[in-house]
Amino acid sequence: MASILTSAIIVNAKSSVSTYVTTAQALYDELSSLIGTLTSTNFMGDAATGFKDFFTTKATPVLVDNLTEPGQSITAGLQSMLDSIKEQLLDTVDPSLGDINRDPTQG
Repeated sequence: MASILTSAIIVNAKSSVSTYVTTAQALYDELSSLIGTLTSTNFMGDAATGFKDFFTTKATPVLVDNLTEPGQSITAGLQSMLDSIKEQLLDTVDPSLGDINRDPTQG
C-alpha cells in the first residue's frame, strides 16, 4: 500500500527515536548503578574486578557509544537521516507543483 511521507511522520519518527534513547539511557544508568553496588558490597575480588572491566570495556561501548551517544551512535545517525529526508525531500518541494500537476493550464 502506498503512503504519503509527511513532515509529521518525520517528526513522529524522531520523537520515537528520542524516546528510545531516553529509555535506553535510563536502563543503562540503572544497570550501571546495580553493577556498581554489587561489585562494591557483595561481590569483590578478582572476579568482581573482571566483571566491572568487562562491563566498562565491552558492554558500555555497545550500550552507550554505539547505541545512544549523541553525534556518533546508531540513533544519532537515524536522527540525522530523518533530518536529511525532511530537508532534501520534503522541504524542497514547491507546494504549487501539485496545483500545476492537477491543472497544467495554470503553469
